[in-house]
Amino acid sequence: MGGTESARQRPGLVALLRTVRADPARMPERLAVFAVEFLGPQAADTAARAHASERAGTSRAEVTEQVIGRGVHRSVVEGSFLGGPFILLLPVAFVAALLAQLQMVLELGALAGRDPRGDDAAVEVLLVQGVYSTPAEARAALRKAVRAEAEEDAEAAFGGETAPKGSWWSVVRRQAYLIGLVTPDDPSRGRLRKWLGWAGIGVLLLVGMVVPFVWVPACAEMYRRATNQLADRALQRYGSPGAGDAPARTRNRSGLRPGALLVVLRTVVACLATVGAVLIVLLTGVRVADNALLAMFLVLLGLSAAVVGWHYWRSRRARRD
Repeated sequence: MGGTESARQRPGLVALLRTVRADPARMPERLAVFAVEFLGPQAADTAARAHASERAGTSRAEVTEQVIGRGVHRSVVEGSFLGGPFILLLPVAFVAALLAQLQMVLELGALAGRDPRGDDAAVEVLLVQGVYSTPAEARAALRKAVRAEAEEDAEAAFGGETAPKGSWWSVVRRQAYLIGLVTPDDPSRGRLRKWLGWAGIGVLLLVGMVVPFVWVPACAEMYRRATNQLADRALQRYGSPGAGDAPARTRNRSGLRPGALLVVLRTVVACLATVGAVLIVLLTGVRVADNALLAMFLVLLGLSAAVVGWHYWRSRRARRD
């Protein structure tokens, strides 16, 4: 993602985006297989460099936090940037964020001695995500997904009828669960938390229609929280070879998080900027095709694109530094 793919990977990504809508029910399995095939070698290289750093004196805890930090940063940059103010690109943004998360999981597994390119790597990914509870269930689902994809390719090659595509809502809904933006059904937690999660995303989308600036910081905070939680689950599963379980990470788990406060602050600023842009259009009498509403829309769209571009540039610069 973000320019790191080889030319060999890009056709695979295009095919993956096509199958995401074609078969939302098997999305986790297909994403896991794709991640192992195309991101597994990168994860192995990352683990090799991390072990070299350990031999040079860097502690395992520091190396692990570096891997997690890069994973969180990738999910924020790739997912937030692609989503941005353009609602139609939301499924693409979610796929980008998911692949960033899966790369982090493979890297953590490689640090713990697992082969990120092996046959069991996709099984481990599904277990860390919580899609399945046992390796047997994950392996059976992977076999079904591979068989279904082969049948679809055969039908397409012979000009047969393809399966009906899933709705975009079903795609986004499945992706939100996989990323961790919405808590899956859990009787111990009740349904209130699940519906509150969906209500939050719904409010974000509605507000974003009018104040599109808020999508980047809000999505960034959600990706950051979800990816950190995924990292915790990966550490619980993988542990540390020869050193028992991986130590618990110390992070701010209180209800008052700096990231959430920053989102609120940026939301207020975004609302003020939106009102200001609308007032400028009204007071100056700017029109496009003799239409003031079209002028407002283009102004807001242009400003939103500028905000996304600035966010992307700043994140890339911080990543290089």
